[in-house]
Amino acid sequence: MEVGFLGGWDRAASGIIEAIAMYCYTVVLLRLAGKRTIATATVFDFVSTVAMGTMVGSTIISASIALSDGIAGLTALVALQWAVAWASVRSERFYRLITNTPRLLVSGSTLLDENLRRERVARDDVLAKIREAGQPNIGSVQAVVLETTGDISVIPSSVPEKPAEPGGDVMGPVQR
Repeated sequence: MEVGFLGGWDRAASGIIEAIAMYCYTVVLLRLAGKRTIATATVFDFVSTVAMGTMVGSTIISASIALSDGIAGLTALVALQWAVAWASVRSERFYRLITNTPRLLVSGSTLLDENLRRERVARDDVLAKIREAGQPNIGSVQAVVLETTGDISVIPSSVPEKPAEPGGDVMGPVQR
């Protein structure tokens, strides 16, 4: 076996062929599995996405991993992620088990220091999000919520033009 800058022409050609095959297979598999498969909405989604990237990359660059092994591993990860998403849509208990609960960080114009500490969010980060939302000050905010995805939502204190639909309260399961 030739060792050097490229590691040998056979190895380079094999890497190119495996890259093309894994790329095509990954695109087709993820299109079939649906948008949720690559979303980073929950901890499980994030872990799945990172693991899929590692699986694809390792299969392409490692001579010790067969293309068929990489395809089998990637298929298993996507199937597992799909099964978790399927179960979480059908079972509230399972959904709560795998998903973080949103947390209220500001109520009215009051920063909830205990919740900020629990979630390890700095006051300045919350104030920055309020500014990003176009609010002039904390008094113009009804609530700030740390979402299950880690995003911070700012809810202005304005009155809606039309009444909310029944069950349309966006505060839902937010821990107060």
